Order: sequence, then C-alpha cells, then structure tokens
Amino acid sequence: MGILFIYLMIINIIGVTVVLLDYYHVIPRVPSLVLHLLELMGGVIMMLPVLFILKHNRVFRESYYLVSFWTLTIWFFISYIKFEFLG
Repeated sequence: MGILFIYLMIINIIGVTVVLLDYYHVIPRVPSLVLHLLELMGGVIMMLPVLFILKHNRVFRESYYLVSFWTLTIWFFISYIKFEFLG
C-alpha cells in the first residue's frame, strides 16, 4: 500500500506541474497525448481538478473531457478492486 501511495503522489505532482507549466506558457505547448499518458499513469486524480480550476481550454473540448473522464473511472475501478478484494 505504501509504495502505491508514494507512486501516485509522485505521478500526481509531476502531472500537476506539467499542467501548470503548460497553462502559464513556461514550456512549449504540451500535446494532449502526453497529458493523457500522465493521466493513465495515475495523475488523473489531481490533474483533472486542476484543469477545471484553471479553466484550461483543453477541458472544454469534448474529446479531451471524455478520455479524461474514462481514465478517472478506470482508476476508481482499479482502486475499488485493490481495496475491496485484495485488502
């Protein structure tokens, strides 16, 4: 449990950092594919709320929102299986 928690914390910090750097144009535009890969790795837990709080223009595209929503659903399902069945 401890390793998974540390992994998710690190991925979420990296994901939020990339979103903030992209939002404030500190780095060149980050492709949506890179953001989705970070979400799939576990960063969706904090990236999606930060994108909504900042009102990032990507969130308002239906395709980006749908992929992010399903990624979040998959992570909740994985977490449920991990904690409910595996203890």
